[in-house]
Amino acid sequence: MISDQVYNVLTTGVGHIGCASSSLKPFHADALGVCCDQATSSIVCCVNKETNKPFVNTLEIGSRVSLFVGVISHEAYNLKGDVTELRDVYDDERQACDDLRKQMYSLYGELGIPENLAEKYWLKPANLAVVFSVDKVFVQTPGPDAGKQI
Repeated sequence: MISDQVYNVLTTGVGHIGCASSSLKPFHADALGVCCDQATSSIVCCVNKETNKPFVNTLEIGSRVSLFVGVISHEAYNLKGDVTELRDVYDDERQACDDLRKQMYSLYGELGIPENLAEKYWLKPANLAVVFSVDKVFVQTPGPDAGKQI
């Protein structure tokens, strides 16, 4: 279900994961890194618990989540599914977050944004892994296919 093209954006792009409360109030968290198992269509979205308390407090096993992820070319996807696990971030996932952070610092530097400003967003510990099973993928890239399920 998760193509190589979607996988590339998942693992190199900027993302936000969202859920809704029982009263349908939306909450979201900044993704500090995303790991993906294409064979099982499973996603691990790494977030910081402290800066995303309303999201974390709403989330539970079985919650529906929606992960938006995009890259600077405007290519973007939305992946939806059910939370299967909430746990600490593993070392390899933490390394993926560190690698993404370094890539973002480089990109921001090319845009003239100094690292100390980029750190306000990116220099947070990834300390919660939100694991979910993907059952729907949508194109979010602007254009005629925007919103189309793939």
